[in-house]
Amino acid sequence: MTYDFPEELEFFERGFGYSSEYDHDEGQFSFLMDYETGERLIFTHSPFGNNSVNVKLFQGTGLVFHIYKEEVTNITFQDWGGELVLRVYLVNDLNDFLVYFNPKTRLKYCEPNM
Repeated sequence: MTYDFPEELEFFERGFGYSSEYDHDEGQFSFLMDYETGERLIFTHSPFGNNSVNVKLFQGTGLVFHIYKEEVTNITFQDWGGELVLRVYLVNDLNDFLVYFNPKTRLKYCEPNM
């Protein structure tokens, strides 16, 4: 299965740079957003590992959150009420997976009640 994702240029246009986890040869596309507050957001996606996405937020050297999900079908940039987000769609499209990155970083991930 393949998935759709933004071109690298789209990440750069929104203020991201490459993270140290980026490895094109291994199919690991990883981008870093540094904030003046000392926070660092790392967004990684890969067609390996069953189309995976990996999101980490650090404050200084401390890890605030780390989420890893597989079965990604689409990754898009969106604007939600003046906030910029990366939205991740999974095979089960009932999930809400939003990575807010501007002006403030946070994560929203909700699974439906089964």
